[in-house]
Amino acid sequence: MSTAWAGGTDAILERMDKMTELFVAETRKAIYTGESATHCEECGEPIPEARRQAIACKYCLSCQTELEKG
Repeated sequence: MSTAWAGGTDAILERMDKMTELFVAETRKAIYTGESATHCEECGEPIPEARRQAIACKYCLSCQTELEKG
């Protein structure tokens, strides 16, 4: 029998919480955290102010969409 179940529900929940914390930390590291660009690095078009304020971005919405497709 697995030792993960030996501690009961509390141990399982504690382990799941720790795994979630680690996942969130790793995800945050992967997100671009620099200052938003004023112009798209792909096409050179201006990035709308609302988009730059909402997230740190390097691409306009059109280019970001295309990059995510590929």
